[in-house]
Amino acid sequence: MLEREDWEEQCCSLRKPQPVLHIDEDCVQIPARQVVEELDQFLETNDVEGAEAHLTEWLKKAREGKDKAGELTVLNEMMGFFRSIGKEEEGLNSVKKGLELLESMDLKESVTAGTTWINAATTLKAFGRAGEAMPFYEKAWRAYRGNLDPEDYRFAGLSNNMALAYVDMGDYIRAGKYYQAAMDIMKKLPRGSMEMAVTYVNLACMYDAWGHRSDLEGDEAAPKDWDSRIWRCLDTAMEYLDDPEAVRDGYYAFTCSKCAGTFGYFGQFRRKKDLETRAKEIYGR
Repeated sequence: MLEREDWEEQCCSLRKPQPVLHIDEDCVQIPARQVVEELDQFLETNDVEGAEAHLTEWLKKAREGKDKAGELTVLNEMMGFFRSIGKEEEGLNSVKKGLELLESMDLKESVTAGTTWINAATTLKAFGRAGEAMPFYEKAWRAYRGNLDPEDYRFAGLSNNMALAYVDMGDYIRAGKYYQAAMDIMKKLPRGSMEMAVTYVNLACMYDAWGHRSDLEGDEAAPKDWDSRIWRCLDTAMEYLDDPEAVRDGYYAFTCSKCAGTFGYFGQFRRKKDLETRAKEIYGR
């Protein structure tokens, strides 16, 4: 099943007022929440063509109605959508259009701007441009720092994304620090066990990449016990996935599916099959 994002937007208390978007008198606003909800319905049934047509149509309507806020919402969704199906040209074009629109809206370092920068950066990273992505992650960090509580769950998502980008760039020490920052927040969150599981799986992949680079290039900073660290990370991830208090819902199924492939990569086929079975049973309800 396709998913819009790994990290869902939630309400939170802001430390300072956000910029008020000026709406032109002749603006015809699109039903942004409805657009996103209907997109989710397409994704739940893996209707890729329907989802793309849905987004294209609403982008056109937002532009015709001079609804910049609605247009930005659709472009953010397009970034995630094209990223998830691997359409590089369309994904990068959505990034370009989204950033141009954001600049014209003068939202400064707001949460909305931060979210757009994260979506742009994550799309750039997905298409092999981690170096280009990092400045946008850093801008998002400044925006969040100026508006959100330091323990807001969105810092965890941003830290995880930055860690993944640093892994792609081969900077494993910084990646490890951002993974730890993400876990420090997530372990305090209600229902944070699934995010913890994903982060430990990501850590296992980081140690794998770092260890192999060390063997090839003699990286003295690499931990000597990187192989045992991989197994400890996978064991810990499984403990979180086995958490009896974790709600067995669609997000749990998605997490199991997401982690299963990594367990298979490391030769833990029994766990891979178990996680795939859990996801299948939930999706089949």
